[in-house]
Amino acid sequence: MDARLISGISAPAATGFSRCPAEAPLEMPMQPLSCARTPPPRETDGRWRLLLVIVASVALTTLGVRDMMAGFANDGINPLEWVALVLFAINFFWLTSAASTALGGCMVLLRSKKPTEQPESKSRSRTAIVIPLYNERAAKVVGAAEAMWEALKEREAESNFEIFFLSDTSDPALAEAEEAVIQDVLRRRPGEPFFYRRRAHNWMKKQGNIGDFVRRWGGRYDYMAVLDADSLMTPGGIVELVRRMDANPKTALIQTLPMIVSARTLSARGAQFGLRAHGGLFGAGLAWWSGGAGNFWGHNAIIRMKPFARHAKLPDLPGKAPLGGPILSHDFIEAALLRRAGWRVEIAPDIEGSYEECPPTLIDAAARDRRWAQGNIQQIQVLFAKGFDWINRAHILAGLAGYLSGALWLSLIITGVLIALQAKFFPAAIDAGAIPSPVADDPWRAARLLTLTAFVLLSPKWLAVVAWCAGKLPGWSKNPRFLIQIVADAALTALVAPIMMVNHSISIIATLAGRDAGWRPQVRDREEFAWNDLMRHYRPHMIVGFSLLFSTMSISWAFALQTLPVTASLMFAPAITAMLSRRARRGSTLWRLFATPEDDSTPEIIRAAERMSLRFPVARPQPRPAGVRGTRLARLGVVVRRAVRRVRKMQQPATVRAPTRRGGG
Repeated sequence: MDARLISGISAPAATGFSRCPAEAPLEMPMQPLSCARTPPPRETDGRWRLLLVIVASVALTTLGVRDMMAGFANDGINPLEWVALVLFAINFFWLTSAASTALGGCMVLLRSKKPTEQPESKSRSRTAIVIPLYNERAAKVVGAAEAMWEALKEREAESNFEIFFLSDTSDPALAEAEEAVIQDVLRRRPGEPFFYRRRAHNWMKKQGNIGDFVRRWGGRYDYMAVLDADSLMTPGGIVELVRRMDANPKTALIQTLPMIVSARTLSARGAQFGLRAHGGLFGAGLAWWSGGAGNFWGHNAIIRMKPFARHAKLPDLPGKAPLGGPILSHDFIEAALLRRAGWRVEIAPDIEGSYEECPPTLIDAAARDRRWAQGNIQQIQVLFAKGFDWINRAHILAGLAGYLSGALWLSLIITGVLIALQAKFFPAAIDAGAIPSPVADDPWRAARLLTLTAFVLLSPKWLAVVAWCAGKLPGWSKNPRFLIQIVADAALTALVAPIMMVNHSISIIATLAGRDAGWRPQVRDREEFAWNDLMRHYRPHMIVGFSLLFSTMSISWAFALQTLPVTASLMFAPAITAMLSRRARRGSTLWRLFATPEDDSTPEIIRAAERMSLRFPVARPQPRPAGVRGTRLARLGVVVRRAVRRVRKMQQPATVRAPTRRGGG
């Protein structure tokens, strides 16, 4: 066995079985929230481009607000209508900024040329492929890691890489299965650099897990490629990340754009298609205006070890959780801290072969969004801290707006209903406090506003079609099926958007009310729910939906029909989720409706990961997240079976009854 490897418990921070190299400590001092900024070297990318996005967003928002004000011009604008205008302006600015980013990305793709083949060169840098684990199905994670390692060996590029599993698993049964899988790998791969450490306490969650690795072994490596438990990268993608880090010594972090693969349920397949079809537009647009002040999404990225250790240790925020304490969305702030210290953080959407999976159902996606929403709300304190790059502030604000947008849309809908109720039942109150509008009444205002809103909301779809027609949408062939898929994607987005709107509103309200989301294990594989679980989870959605329906019907049937797409989605949210949680059979019409290039031609690294994960025994299913409990009937069945066993045991003769064993032995 390689002399570098040391088996056994390596430090008090570990528990159970571990296999680690000799420690190479690296100091990781806590960073203050506010401090002086170190200017980066002179750069030619980014900077002014974000101003173009802002100017375009302001222009489109002004047009939308003017058309909306024209609708109030007859009798002036009363206070309730001013509230609607402000809500619309804020939300429309966020939507137009996202559309402008996608437009910038589309322009980048249209002007792009076929990438030139980079010469293969042997890097002298040592890179740790770091995979954090937290109550995961170990066989799948380790199988993916073995597939990546074998692919690196085929490329003869494995000599400078090591794979490190950083476990925070707390479930005893999953921990036992995890250690069994790791020991099986070590028996089959003697001397190969596969390392494993499990912490006794999940202190500081994922950032604490990574931080413990950096402090104990960071001096051993030049870079670390951080993956998630559901991440996968081709050897070409990993080697290209290392090559770019070697070539740019002032770059501290490079973030790839991971694509979703292996989606099985209808909701997951819709998310997979959406990201594959137009996610690249946003990625190219972000890279275009971010330049060296890019962002970090926590995985499928490479990090230069020494600057990360020196500058990226997060401080706790003032106050208690959920608004204070440890920062949940740590990745955004780590990128901002590196940039504050004068380092470049880059987004590289052109690197192919970066994959991940997504939550299988809308409920599992909502559970993850709940934690992300809390983390983004926490970052309001960072927005006003001194020293951060203004582009990093834009990233933080965009992340926050992504969740506030749902609450703003819901508030705007409710305000619109209140305005209509006021006009019908309290007409005398309309003129009270009304201010004359500077915009004249225009009979075409509604059509213009509707057209502009559709133009902005559907911008990712039609921009993807533009890039596809020009042959510049990476990975997609000229199969006309793509146009049908785009229409289906738009329909699915419209169906689930009201549900996501209420999900995000609940997350915002819960965080502001002081309810901590915590850090629950992610559910990777699920198909169906019991109906009473769905009804319980979507009770707030149905209350909002029925309230909107009754309110709009009391105004007019025409108004009720206008809002029917929103109210119907909310009222039937349990049925919609049940339908979208079903597995689409491979090759079926529904499966092909959201098929991506990776579905039509599965990359070898994905097939290899699936094959290697089958070597291990299947661990017990993951625990269900809070709020999704078993059915009452199932729980009653457990109670009845236990009672029957007790009765049968009591009816046995005393000579036959087995003695009760207590304690050891």
